[in-house]
Order: sequence, then structure tokens, then C-alpha cells
Amino acid sequence: MPPLVMPTIEENVSSVSEPLAMPTTEETQPPKKPTPKHRFKGHDNQILDFVFLHDNIHVVSGSLDGKMRKWNCDTGLLVGEPWSGEGGAIHALALSPDGKTIACGREDGSVQRWDTDGKMIEGVWTGHKELVRSLSWSPNGNHIASGSEDGTILIRKVVESGEIEAGPIETGQVGVLALAYSPSGDKIASGGKNQTICIWDSKTGELVVEPIEGLGHYVWSVVWSSDSTKLYTALGHFARVFDSNSGTELHNFKHIYPLISVALSPKHNVLACVGIRGIARLWDTKSHQPLGQPFNQEEGIPLCVAFSPDGKYVAYGGTDNTITLWVVKEIAPELPVRDFTTIFLSDKLHSRKLVSSHRRRLVLKLLLQILLLNQGVMITATFLSLIILRHYLAHLVVPRIPPHPLLAVFGTSTSHFDIVRQQVSPLHCINAQNVASLDAARDHSL
Repeated sequence: MPPLVMPTIEENVSSVSEPLAMPTTEETQPPKKPTPKHRFKGHDNQILDFVFLHDNIHVVSGSLDGKMRKWNCDTGLLVGEPWSGEGGAIHALALSPDGKTIACGREDGSVQRWDTDGKMIEGVWTGHKELVRSLSWSPNGNHIASGSEDGTILIRKVVESGEIEAGPIETGQVGVLALAYSPSGDKIASGGKNQTICIWDSKTGELVVEPIEGLGHYVWSVVWSSDSTKLYTALGHFARVFDSNSGTELHNFKHIYPLISVALSPKHNVLACVGIRGIARLWDTKSHQPLGQPFNQEEGIPLCVAFSPDGKYVAYGGTDNTITLWVVKEIAPELPVRDFTTIFLSDKLHSRKLVSSHRRRLVLKLLLQILLLNQGVMITATFLSLIILRHYLAHLVVPRIPPHPLLAVFGTSTSHFDIVRQQVSPLHCINAQNVASLDAARDHSL
């Protein structure tokens, strides 16, 4: 199959020059350039899309060679054999919200579903006249939207038959190159060959905002902010941010070469941008400042970019038939370390998830154990001291006096430990009010 033609990408970039290199001394050495963790090689043609699985360890890629491959981020190796299916080249992949199903858009206009072990689910969905360029799952996992080169969008119920609930929506965009459900689930954004962005009602298929027009470039990538109020997209030399309610441009991030794809980290305020000349850059979406160093690709052009669910990794794939995996912390060391901490849940080695509430409970439990241990040592020492003191006093020849109240306790039937614990309670300083204060301080520190 011939290489993918990207008609929106400017080739005449010779007039754009790199910044002049500045002389350096030992005191002004540039920071060490980050290096990728792994390069996943094996496809025979360009990679147009890939997804991170929810275990934060595996990546599944789709290629124009018509195959899908599963990779291990820990080892850098291919998992099992390539997944083969009918329908031709793969142009789009999308992972279901529950992490169990991968939707696959093919050259023949069909949509397939696969489980994460490489088994295709029965029932191939058809309805588009041309290839499927883009896919997106609804946040509740009940619907899949597909965008096609024929300019239409189909919204299907996720049942065996793939019943079409809305559509075909005639977008007028010539080809629907990008598609994304809003996190709120009530809207779908589409990017088109006619250089527009449209926002649709996900139930009725009606436009809810006037098309954002005159963008000057094909729209290959659209991404929603987590609160559904903004849309991020790659347009020429800029990553641009639009208000999703009015279509007004809010901000842009300038690059020296044209961009093709953008992605937002699910764990940080970080935007990833990739494009022509192998450009790859991270940005802080709040301060609008670049993060770390560029992590450019030396060969080929990145066509798609994504973060792992825990925000630890960022990866891109493209014209070099390769997925390149990077550790975000190595690109941007200024990001907080705690954002990358992972917790192993149960005994599932491949279920690494960042669960902050569980981490907080573990920290509080550890603090309580330390306090109890210290108090336990004090109790034991006090108890032994009293035994020695009683033994010593029993052998003294002194005038008989009434026993001291503290020593009288040893003549009772109550446990020695219980009586001493009443005097020096390990929990006397950790009452309900103090526990609440500890919890508030812990939440603030974490």
C-alpha cells in the first residue's frame, strides 16, 4: 500500500530556521537530552493510531499494513503474534472506557471490535461508503461514534448488531479526520478536511455551536479538556485552544514547524504536540510555558501521540512504522514526583494504578502503627520497671506502711497490661478530633 499522503502539511518549511546555537561553558552546559525508553518496531507500514491499555504497561498499535500489534512497555517487546483481520488498512483505534474493547476503523469503511488479547468480537459494523478515519467511545461506553472519509458520522449503540442511533450525520466536512466525545458525554467534536471544527449533540446529531471556520488547515486532531469547556487542536504551526461553548479562540502554543496531533495528559496539566520534522513538545496548559526539552524524532514524522492512563508515559507513532515510548518525568523533571507514584493493587502485577485515596489510607495506617509501636515500647518499659520495683520493695526491711495505690493494682484480678494501658493509653492522643486533624493535614501534604 502506498504511504499515507498528508495533504494538510506544509512542505515548504525551508524558510523556518532553527535558533542559532549559543556557545556554552562548563557553568552553562545544556541539560541532558532525554532518550526514549523503547522503540516498538515491527509494522510494515505507517502507524496512524495506537492506544495505551488501562494496565499502563501495554500498547496496541494499528497500521496501514492492516495489522494490530500489542507491545509491553516494561520489556519493549511484542506480545504474541500480530492481530490480523479483514478490511484493509487500519486508520483509527479507540479503547472503551472500561478498558476491555478496542474499536478498529478500516479502509473498507467497517468498524471492528477486538478484546485486549487479540481476539476479534463477532459482528463487523458497516455503513460508511469510504474508509473510517476516526473513532470515539462515549464516556459511559454505551455508544461508538465513527467518522469517515465520506464526510459522515455514525453513532451506534454498543450491542452485537451495532444499531445506528444517530446518523448518518452529513457534516459537510468532506472527510471527518478527527472525532472526540466530550467527557460530559453530551457533545461530539469533529475535525474536517474543509478546515473546520464542528460540535454536535451526541443524541440528536444536531449542531450545537456554529462551525469554527477559516482555520487554514485540515484538522487531524481534536481533544477535549477534562471539564468539557475547551477544545485543543493541531493547526499549522500552532496548537490552538477554543472555548467549546462559543468557538472563540482562547490561546495558542507556537511551534517552529507544523503540527499534526495533540494529546492531553489524564494526570497533569500537560499538552503534548507532535508534527513535521519530528517535532515533539510538552506544554503546561495553565502557565502556557514549555515543559522540559523537546523530545524530537530523528527519522520520519509523528502522526499520532498519546499519554498512558497514569501519565507516566507519552508515546508517538508515525511514518517510520514505529511507536516511540518516553518517560514523561525524564522529559519534564520539574513535574511533581508524586504524580508518577504507582500503587500495586492486590496481587495483580499488571494492574498498576495511581489510586490516591488508597495511598493516603496506607500513609495514615503507617503513621498510626508507628505511634502504637512507640507507645507499646513505653508500656513494656513501664511494666518491667514496676515489676522490678515491686520485687525490690518486697525485700526491703522497712516499717510497715499501707501499700502504695500504684502497687496495690497487682493484687487485683485485672490484667497488668490493661491497668497500665489505662494509665498510659497508646491512643489517648489520637482521639476522633485528632484523627480528623491528621487526616486533613495528610490530604494537604499529598
